[in-house]
Amino acid sequence: MNNKGQEFEWQELKDIWTNSAQTSEINIQMSRLLDELKGKVSQSEKDWIKSDVATLKVNWKQFKGMASQFEKDSIKKDLTTITTLLKKFLNLFKKNK
Repeated sequence: MNNKGQEFEWQELKDIWTNSAQTSEINIQMSRLLDELKGKVSQSEKDWIKSDVATLKVNWKQFKGMASQFEKDSIKKDLTTITTLLKKFLNLFKKNK
């Protein structure tokens, strides 16, 4: 899937999500789930995550072009799968309008 096709699919997903009659209810539920998740993460885990993100930001340029074709293909396949599943999920909300 090229970037243009991927961009189109994400825009389509965004449109379905935004226009769903149940969007606000889903957003509230997602907010609650995120709050619950944040409450279960210890301060040391939060610090490790911040440290890892900072390390990645500093070293990103060094590693940016080093992904193998296998890794690129794997990521592309995963994104396609996720996009397909999201479409199916969001189409359920479209049907319930």
